[in-house]
Amino acid sequence: MKHSLSLLLGLAIVLSWACAPVAPPEEESKVNVNDVAPTFSYTLLDGTVVDSDSLQGQVILLTFFATWCPPCKKELPLIQSEIHEKITDSAFTLVVSGRGHTVEELQKFQQEKGYTFPIAADPDATLYDTFATQYIPRNYVIGKDGKIKWASAGFSESEFNQMVQIIRNELAN
Repeated sequence: MKHSLSLLLGLAIVLSWACAPVAPPEEESKVNVNDVAPTFSYTLLDGTVVDSDSLQGQVILLTFFATWCPPCKKELPLIQSEIHEKITDSAFTLVVSGRGHTVEELQKFQQEKGYTFPIAADPDATLYDTFATQYIPRNYVIGKDGKIKWASAGFSESEFNQMVQIIRNELAN
């Protein structure tokens, strides 16, 4: 019994460290609002490699998640329905990155959940480490000028709605 309680307590500590329900975005972030976004690249599940230089002039939403993260599981369906399905502007790029997950894990996850948005595998957290040191879900909106316009860690529906509005405003500019 003591061993089980210790194990549960340890698991709760790990999940609270890695998966923030709502955390100030500047905590454990390597970039903040108004910073120029760092250069980055990612590989989509179909093998396509994308470099941030090829996305110049685009509004980019970069989202980091993990398949086991409870707040991520709340946010991803909204990314599907409110962003991927509704924001179809050619000047918008959505990047959903599975921190610490392989291509195979994410392909299975995408198929099980029915998500159609593009997913990038980040098995060594290289892409994630360019932007932050901890906490997921984590979102960055990068404007057409290459600067960070929005940064968030954790999930709340009101913050999600603010993020969508910022994306729409950036696209309108």
